[in-house]
Amino acid sequence: MRSSLFGNLKQRVGGRLGLGSSGLTAVACGTAVLIGLVVIFGAATEDVAGSDGLTRHDPGFLRLFTTHRSAPLVGASKVMTDFGAVVVLAAVAVVACIWLWRRGICLALALAPIASYTAAALCVGVVKRIVGRARPPASLHLVSENDASFPSGHTTDSAAVFMTIALVVALIVLRRPIARIASVLGAALLSGAIGLSRLVLGVHWPSDVLAGWALGAGLAIAVTAAFFLLAHPAAPPAEVPRGHIRRVGSLVRQLLASERRTRGDLRAI
Repeated sequence: MRSSLFGNLKQRVGGRLGLGSSGLTAVACGTAVLIGLVVIFGAATEDVAGSDGLTRHDPGFLRLFTTHRSAPLVGASKVMTDFGAVVVLAAVAVVACIWLWRRGICLALALAPIASYTAAALCVGVVKRIVGRARPPASLHLVSENDASFPSGHTTDSAAVFMTIALVVALIVLRRPIARIASVLGAALLSGAIGLSRLVLGVHWPSDVLAGWALGAGLAIAVTAAFFLLAHPAAPPAEVPRGHIRRVGSLVRQLLASERRTRGDLRAI
């Protein structure tokens, strides 16, 4: 009985979203990961605000990165941290948007990296202002930083941009499961390396980096899922929706569907 009810529910949800069993499994996994990332970010924020929990271990963990900093490690960290700079990530998001659109991907999904970058930058600015955490001692800094410490902006922004690009590529461009997994893992490792570089350079606490990665990855999943649903709407209802907001939403979905078909025709030509 339960299996039949679950099967009917799965069929209805899958039909509504236009997804098969593998697609629904991916949605379930993505939802679980997103919830976990939200919990991590919330717990880290609570600990920082209350000066307990993770923050008690921050000085000890930071010393592991700053006590024996070699010249090659510092040089590599400065290179990696530049990949998380605002100007670099903005340029990457714009180039990725153009590249995705030229490959025939609909505009809504092509704009996802820019949307993730914007959302990450806004969230980081708000949280930094609210929490106002001080950075590690200036004697540990190997680069100049003046704003608040929590969360790490480099880590948040890079995770949001690189993982959004990887998710869109995995969903639309790649076909082999191993290639899709490699794409997402590569983006996660790149953003993680950028976060670790901030610890080597002594400008962030470990909990800043952990929270930044969780926030950025969570935004990447949420924005990609939202833009994917916007670009692949369910079948329109037979009746015209009532109310101004529903009518506008229906019109947007129709325009996106038309734009997607046009891009597909141009790509085929």
